[in-house]
Formats: sequence, structure tokens, C-alpha cells
Amino acid sequence: MNLKIGGEGLNKKCAVISICVLGLLIILLLAILIIDNKSYKKVGTVAYGDSLLNGKNSVKIIRDKNGNINIEENDIFKKYIITLPSKISDVPYKQKMSYLELNFDKNVSLKLNSEVKSTSLKDLYLTTDNGKYNLIIRTKYKSNNFVYINNQKNNNEVVILVSKVKKPFKYKAVLNAGHGGIDPGQSVGNIHEKDITLKIVKLMRGDLQYSGIDVVLTRDKDEGQALNDIAAFVNKNKPDVFMSIHLNGMEKNPNNYQGIGAYYYDENGFQKDERIKLANIVLKHTVHKDGWKDDGVIRDRLRVLRLSKYPCVLVETGFLTNDSDRARLLDDKILGNLASNLSDAIVEFVSKK
Repeated sequence: MNLKIGGEGLNKKCAVISICVLGLLIILLLAILIIDNKSYKKVGTVAYGDSLLNGKNSVKIIRDKNGNINIEENDIFKKYIITLPSKISDVPYKQKMSYLELNFDKNVSLKLNSEVKSTSLKDLYLTTDNGKYNLIIRTKYKSNNFVYINNQKNNNEVVILVSKVKKPFKYKAVLNAGHGGIDPGQSVGNIHEKDITLKIVKLMRGDLQYSGIDVVLTRDKDEGQALNDIAAFVNKNKPDVFMSIHLNGMEKNPNNYQGIGAYYYDENGFQKDERIKLANIVLKHTVHKDGWKDDGVIRDRLRVLRLSKYPCVLVETGFLTNDSDRARLLDDKILGNLASNLSDAIVEFVSKK
């Protein structure tokens, strides 16, 4: 009898010990998962969140009324704009699973504009590493985050778009920078059409993306393109709108000709109303601003328009041979305004389709 009772007591003790051991194992497993999750969020030696603010190599972002880091947002993207003191050609950056990391030399001032709301700061951090500043921006989605140089102002800007939604793009636009490579287009001295048109489409790209329009460039560097290849590229991408950017020119009495013209073509009436509508919207947004004249809506059997299966327009953004137009095209601020106005025209057109 005593043995039986002792056995039951021993079994109860074993059960209690087993439960305790199991509990300890569960706690240990949870601890490992938490530590692993924190290590996943590590950037160099500094973790995200509150620990970053007091972590190794962390740097406080100073607020200043003239701070060069600005933040704005809409329903689709959060936009970080960093104005640099001098022009640069590139900003190294890494895109990870949950953050973007941009690398700046320590001689580059990184100060937060005092007008930025405190609620916008939870995703922005600054660390130091190997004589560099690392600006770390938390992202919600791995795709559809963009970093680019925007030199529409006297000082270069670095623009970062961070997607707030999984699928930010409702429409698509194909932009063509006219000419390129051995074909400079219109030229006055060492000023070439191919360079200015490329600058315009690159400025437009950021504006359109921020508005929820996916942008595809037929070229993003100085290279030549056959007209048939451009049209084939457009048709392959199936855009909601195609815009080709050019500059006009006149050899005889050049200062008698100026302004922005919007060209369309309808083969046998194909998309006639849409294409005329697009051309008119372009002029509505661009002329009579910054001194631009209206050179009208012109129907012309241009190959890229004739071969395109999608709504399209070719815009002659001023006469390079005209002294007044050329001065505007060489003014970074006015060129930036022109790119924004062309982007606004596309946004209006696709939103009313």
C-alpha cells in the first residue's frame, strides 16, 4: 500500500517538473524568435525603433528652419526631398527588405526642416559608418520605392518616393526624349536638343510617379533610337498615354518663330478625338506660363504618332533657335516648371479617360 501511494506522489512530481521544463523551453523559443526578429531589423550595428536613437553610431537629426530635408505626402507616396549644397551625379543607396539606406559624405549637411511634422519622423534615421552618413528610411513595401536626382533647381535635389500602398500605379505613361546618340537634333553651338529633351523626361518621371502613374522611358541616356523601334516599344508597353518631347528650330529669321506646339496624327480617323484632346490639354497646361507662346495644335503625319496604337502627342517644347525660348530652356527653374506642367497635362488626360 505504501509503495502504491509513493508511486502516485512520484508521478505527480514528474508531471510538475515536465510542465516546468516545457514552459522554460517555450519561453526560450520565444526569446530566440524575438532576438532573431530584432537582428533582422538591424542596419549595421543599429536597430530600428527607439533603440536606434540611443544605439551605437546613431546621430540625432538636427531641426533647422533652413534644414535641407523636407517631407511631403499624398495618398500614394511619402516623398523625402533632400536639397544638396552642390551638384552631384549620383547618390549611392541600398534597398533592403524593409528600408532604404542612402550614403552621404560627412561634409554634406543633413538637417531636418523645422516645418516637418513630428509624426513624419518615425521612419527616418541617421547613422554614421566609415566616414559616411547613412540616411535610413523605413519602407512598407520592398517594391515601388524610388531614389533619383532632380536638378530642376539651382541646387540638386535627391528625391525619394516611398510607396504607402502595395499597388501605387493606376496608369502608365511612355515618355520619349527626342533624338540621341549621333543624332543631336536641333543644335545651337554646343547646346543640343537631345540633351534638353532627356532632362525634361527625367524631371517628368518623378512628378508622374508621385501622382500614381508608372513611367517608362524609351531612353534614359544618350543613345540613338530608330523611329520604328520607338513606336514598337510604345506598343509593347501598352500605355495609357505616350508623349514624345522635342525642340523646334528655324534657320531663316529664327527669332520670328517661338512657342510650344502640340502635334497629333490620326490615321484614317484612328483615336482622332482622344489625340486632339490630349494635344489641347498639353497647351492648356504649358503656354502663357513663364513666357511661353502658343504655337498651336498641329496635325502632322509623324512616324512615331502614326505607328502608335495608343493615345499620343509629340510636343515641340520651344524653338531652340529663338533667343527667348533658348534662354528659358537653359533656365533650370523654368525647365522644371515646364516638366511639371507637361506632367499635369498627362495626369489630367488619364484621369478623365
